[in-house]
Amino acid sequence: MKSFQELMMKHIHKHRLLDSGDLVLVGCSGGIDSMVLLHFLHAKKEELGISVAAVHIDHMLRDEESREDHLFTEATAKKWGVEYFSRAIPIPEIWKEKGGNKQQLCRLERYSYFLEVMEQTDANKFATAHHADDQLETILMSGLRGSLQEGAFGMPTHRPFGGGSLIRPQLAVDKEQIAAYADLHKIPHREDSSNAESAYTRNRVRQRILPLLKDESREVSRNFVELAEDMQQDQQFLRELAEEKLQQLIQRKDEKIVLSAKSFRTEARALQKRMVLLLLNYLYNPKQVPVTRQLVEQMQEMMQSSSGTVFLHLPQNYVATRQYDMFFLNRQSLEPLAATVTISIAAEWTPVYCGCRYKMLPLARLEKPEDAVAWYFHAPEDSQFFLRSRKPGDRIQLAGMDQPKKLARLMIDEKIPVPMRERWPVITTGKNELLLVPGLRPSAMVSRQKRDRDNWVLIEQFL
Repeated sequence: MKSFQELMMKHIHKHRLLDSGDLVLVGCSGGIDSMVLLHFLHAKKEELGISVAAVHIDHMLRDEESREDHLFTEATAKKWGVEYFSRAIPIPEIWKEKGGNKQQLCRLERYSYFLEVMEQTDANKFATAHHADDQLETILMSGLRGSLQEGAFGMPTHRPFGGGSLIRPQLAVDKEQIAAYADLHKIPHREDSSNAESAYTRNRVRQRILPLLKDESREVSRNFVELAEDMQQDQQFLRELAEEKLQQLIQRKDEKIVLSAKSFRTEARALQKRMVLLLLNYLYNPKQVPVTRQLVEQMQEMMQSSSGTVFLHLPQNYVATRQYDMFFLNRQSLEPLAATVTISIAAEWTPVYCGCRYKMLPLARLEKPEDAVAWYFHAPEDSQFFLRSRKPGDRIQLAGMDQPKKLARLMIDEKIPVPMRERWPVITTGKNELLLVPGLRPSAMVSRQKRDRDNWVLIEQFL
């Protein structure tokens, strides 16, 4: 079996993690993983042509224990002749003020300080002590959450970070090899008591599932590291292709993302999924808003048709809407929406309302512009037509129904969000007969296909 040093050096060279002249900051908690990484890189600094410094964070979550971690790490770095940086961050106070996920808050604050030290020292590499078992745990955790498809199969060996790169040299080895190296070189370290708490899912995976997998194969963690590397290369190629395709499809209008569902459907299903992921990544940081398989599949499925209207409510008040062929992605206002005044519809375009404009023509004068929908119907020649918001008591006669249906009931059945109902446009005759609820349902009076008695046409154009 190859030694710890051989595996580490092979991994570093294979992935070109370090170059001569690099200043490498090592994130050090005081635990065995980070102290071994610091010792190894410091011991190999002349061979690699690098310089090394340690960075420690006290999250102030474990009172005296976390303060002792800082004092221990500082003393050990000084003993080894390694430059040391540290900061105490009052996570309990920040969490009380901001709320949210405490572990995520720790990570955000920790990495913010890491970036600060990188800039302060002009370091171009930041090394974390994640190892092969951590990689296996990460993949299993993603599978448990249903978020494997978010584009990163496990942790990357390196990624851009600040003005340089974040690197993970220790993915080459597992916990058992790290412990053996620590014993061989008498490396002091501290144990974080929270690592034993079964309240955390990751700890349960580590304590219960990993031992079972290792009983089947001692190489399981390193096998998953290699699998992750292969998958990440494939993912990168498909992601870049999906990005190229998506940029050809989308338009940005008034803080909306707009694209054609029909054009989306022409792409391969594997690219469709990744284009949806990219759309969601425009909105969210995946570390803050986990992207689930269900959410991706729902967005992908709503673009498999170009008829009717479909809504999908997303985290943080975003809404995905498909009205006929056009797909919109935008943030929904939480403010009450005021009703509009009544607008007459005639031969000239109406003002744009809810992303559309309209005009009404006698069928004999039909001039249908490009990118517009025509609705044909019969009405007296002297009829008047109006665009307005929904009113209490509005009813619409739907095809196949004996009695008109309350518009309020229709909106409930179609899952229209409550804040959107009041300003939803309707198109009526002068007698308050509903012809069309744009983006929702046509009445039985109108048709996309011209019929013998039809003498009017309503032109609807999406902008």
